Amino acid sequence: MAMLKIFNIILLTMGMVYSQNMDSLFSDGNEYYNKNQFNDAVEAYESILNQGFYSADLYYNLGNTYYRLEDFANARWSYEMGISIDPRNKDIVHNLMLTKQKIPHTLETPDSQILNLINNFLSSFTYGDFIFFSSLMLLLYSISFIIYRLNPSRSIIISYYLCMVLFFLGTSSSVIKFLWERNNSFGIILNDETQLYSAPFLNDNIKISIFFSGNKVKIEQTTDKWLEISSMDGRKGWIRLEDIRTLD
Repeated sequence: MAMLKIFNIILLTMGMVYSQNMDSLFSDGNEYYNKNQFNDAVEAYESILNQGFYSADLYYNLGNTYYRLEDFANARWSYEMGISIDPRNKDIVHNLMLTKQKIPHTLETPDSQILNLINNFLSSFTYGDFIFFSSLMLLLYSISFIIYRLNPSRSIIISYYLCMVLFFLGTSSSVIKFLWERNNSFGIILNDETQLYSAPFLNDNIKISIFFSGNKVKIEQTTDKWLEISSMDGRKGWIRLEDIRTLD
């Protein structure tokens, strides 16, 4: 028991030190940003990410810093990562829209009202949001079922079936969101005029076309040094791993 208490104290102390270090780096990054020392701010924020800590606020501040450095590719990456955590954050969404306007030759999904509606719905909520909603509807469904068995009034019956339908929709949305995130991996092109090849090796004879920095592409498969990607305009091929920053 004594050893267990000592071990717990050590873990607690390490956690407190680790947390204080993260807070210190975040404060340093904010201070550098306010002093227009943007390269130092990026270094501080990226150090936090390298240690495995992340948050919507961190990605938002990092995106703002890259934006001020006119590194719009990394700015977009930061905002996209922030939105994956907090999809309804109006500041991040607004700044992402501004960043896209700064990216030349931006590739976007085809304009379709149905696809836009589905995409906006799925991207406005996290997987955790759908799970929470489904769990809440299951709880209400169970309560309404019990009340229905005790007092089968018209209003209770309506509530019972409504909760059942909402639970089904929430569960279906959770499954769709899970499958979407599992089967769709994206990245942001970092280097301007990134070369697209038809095979995963450097050869001028198999060059297909180029991508400009800041564009978002879908990752199909990976090797040690290469990624097979596809773009919104139908192009597909291989780029070097160093030319992209994955959104994961």
